Amino acid sequence: MRNILCHAFKNISYRVWKWMERASSVRNPSMAKTAPYWGMQLRETTLTDYVVLRLLEKCGNFIDVFTFPSEIEAQIGADMELWLTDHSGKWLGLRIQCKIMGPNGEFQQLHHKIRNRNVYQWEALIDSSARHPRCLPIYLLYVGPYPVRSGSISYPHYRIYMRYNRRGNWWISAYRIKQLRPKQNIMNLWPHMHPWECMVCCPSFVYISVNDVLNVLKNTVFQGDNEAQNVEIADSPPRYVQLAREGRLPDSVDELRSLLEGREMRHLIIMSLG
Repeated sequence: MRNILCHAFKNISYRVWKWMERASSVRNPSMAKTAPYWGMQLRETTLTDYVVLRLLEKCGNFIDVFTFPSEIEAQIGADMELWLTDHSGKWLGLRIQCKIMGPNGEFQQLHHKIRNRNVYQWEALIDSSARHPRCLPIYLLYVGPYPVRSGSISYPHYRIYMRYNRRGNWWISAYRIKQLRPKQNIMNLWPHMHPWECMVCCPSFVYISVNDVLNVLKNTVFQGDNEAQNVEIADSPPRYVQLAREGRLPDSVDELRSLLEGREMRHLIIMSLG
């Protein structure tokens, strides 16, 4: 199973990078043959839906996907939650916000404030992740071709860039986004970004457990984040995850919102590691 997951995560990340590469080659205005390559700005929702569908296609034997009505995510919701479990019956949750890089290397909505609440999106993500059972607040960044020269970032991070420079999916801690405010250029973010497939590829075991995944994340994405270091494996998932597994999620938006208890989201992914 580890090999299947690792291959799937690598392939999806590469395909996202290819989408971003194609978008960057679009002339603007599109009908002018001599127009400069300003690039097409993809929507992060498009890539997020693509990532979720590709996970379902490649790993459908051991994941379940649930998509909630758009009204559920509209106010304070995350783009998705990923809950992992294994043969031990233990659980680990990731509460995920997705952001896409613009043609100029800027993540324009990285420090977005939630309308009518006057709080940053990362602040709401961190707060909602602290509810019981706790999960890890994390950003999934969609990245395309961008020139990074040796010397522009530290050598260890440049080596990571060269090794994974055709990958489109990268993790970064929500706590790190908070510390970096108002910076939003990829050159400021690179030293804190980690390839998303490492979550399932880096544990050097034939079989991986939720504890292996947690240790990898704590030692990479969340290294130095004291709050994240205190997150532990849960004995049981949130009630909405259990109801989703049993096929008993309510139909009405009001009942769903009440069930989620401030953890509204667009997609829910439940992954069994075996």
